[in-house]
Amino acid sequence: MKKTSYPVTNIGSVSLLMIFIVLSLTVFSALSLSGALREYRYSQKIAQHQADYYKASGSASRVLKEIDQILGQIHTDHPDTYYESAEQQLALIEGVKTDLASESLSIIYQIPIDDSQSLQITLALNAPDELAQGYYRITAWQEISSSEWNGDDSPNLMTF
Repeated sequence: MKKTSYPVTNIGSVSLLMIFIVLSLTVFSALSLSGALREYRYSQKIAQHQADYYKASGSASRVLKEIDQILGQIHTDHPDTYYESAEQQLALIEGVKTDLASESLSIIYQIPIDDSQSLQITLALNAPDELAQGYYRITAWQEISSSEWNGDDSPNLMTF
């Protein structure tokens, strides 16, 4: 009688293929989970930043309303000394800086967004004869860095 022999390599190649497929699926699922978690944390960080920005923007709008009311009162009470009166009255608002360097008065104020950023608003007052267009023009409404950057320029030397 003749014994039939089966090739052993066919059983081994199927097992190796299955091991490779299972390992590939495991690696791809781990990478997918890692990417999803990273994107979730990033979206949470962006959502918090947006909420902080809109809160600061609301505060900036309230300050802008107060400035608008002061300028309206000055325009009716002191139209001949509009810039000087505006500079004096706006100096009383906390955080508002005025600059009379050019012929028109500019107003700058900042509202903190978080520990490292602030919302800076810059207004340019219109001339008293151009008040039909409003008391001011918003020239900047932007996020700025409010923390100082300290770069580490020291060489990275290995010490033994």
